[in-house]
Amino acid sequence: MSPLFPKDLLRRNASADLLKVFAIFSVVYIHGSSLIPVTMSTFDFSSMTMSFIAHVFRFCVPVFIFLWAYFSEKSIIKSGKDTSIKRIYKLFLPFVFWSLVYFLYLGNFKELNVSSAITKHWVGYGWSGQYYFIILFQLILLFGIVRKLTLFLLNYATIIILVSVVFYAVISYSSWFEIGVVGKLSYRPFVYWLPYTVLGIIHAHKNIFKFKLPIAFALISPILILIEIYSFHPILTNEYMLPSVFISTILLVSLLQSKLTYENFPAWISGSVLTIANSTLGIFCLNPLVILIVSPLLRQVNHSLKGPGFSLLMPIISTILILAFCILIIKVIKKLKLGLLVSN
Repeated sequence: MSPLFPKDLLRRNASADLLKVFAIFSVVYIHGSSLIPVTMSTFDFSSMTMSFIAHVFRFCVPVFIFLWAYFSEKSIIKSGKDTSIKRIYKLFLPFVFWSLVYFLYLGNFKELNVSSAITKHWVGYGWSGQYYFIILFQLILLFGIVRKLTLFLLNYATIIILVSVVFYAVISYSSWFEIGVVGKLSYRPFVYWLPYTVLGIIHAHKNIFKFKLPIAFALISPILILIEIYSFHPILTNEYMLPSVFISTILLVSLLQSKLTYENFPAWISGSVLTIANSTLGIFCLNPLVILIVSPLLRQVNHSLKGPGFSLLMPIISTILILAFCILIIKVIKKLKLGLLVSN
């Protein structure tokens, strides 16, 4: 028995925490995989190929939306009351604070007016990840209505999954996002995330999965995203809308029915998983800032690393380093009694 955790925590199902870690790692990878400069060797992939490979991590936000809906509904089932106002407040504080930080850091105040300041910095385009808050604000405000409608659909999860695949296929293989206002709004409207929300709510009541996958198979399922892009060439206005992203997300969240506990892992892995899983909001807010600060410093060094396989290895190391910096900053912020700015 690890001395780091009480007995009840060790026996807790760790699947949700592992999914959070996998998803936040993917978020940081998308943003910061090129942080450490690499010179390609004979045995390395080109930067274009690495950019293509990065698409595999697009399941990250859908996984978070599903887990958010799932745990929100679990909370309502347990307490008997909707806490949407409280959740808006907890989300609004970090949104305003970090958006202000990025606004002050990135804003070109010589050219900004009130209109451009709002549209460029406060409605989802201000920094990498801000759009996630915009999506969640909409879903939280509409959660009561969506929840009531979803309760009539508890026995139709399979149909909802099939309809969702068709929904995302229509979006990805049509010129939908080429329509002016639709393209400008991009994937920020809540409607694109309703399938994950509805299925998360249903799964809180009953298991929506009629299958049980080996953990390894579920974890490699995002490879389907690369297969779809390479084989079917969708109109890639936004990769989050791909049917394969939806399918791989469903396969990943099916791990919630697994029996993994913290007792299955060494203490250092359990500690790392728990720390990262409890810091996902802070990492989401901080990782673009860490990248913005560190990237110019590395460029001043004017040196890139070269070695066989470095094109694959360095992005992973970059991601781990960014995560470590974020965790360190989060600990400092909490020491300063400002945990509301980074707490899940």
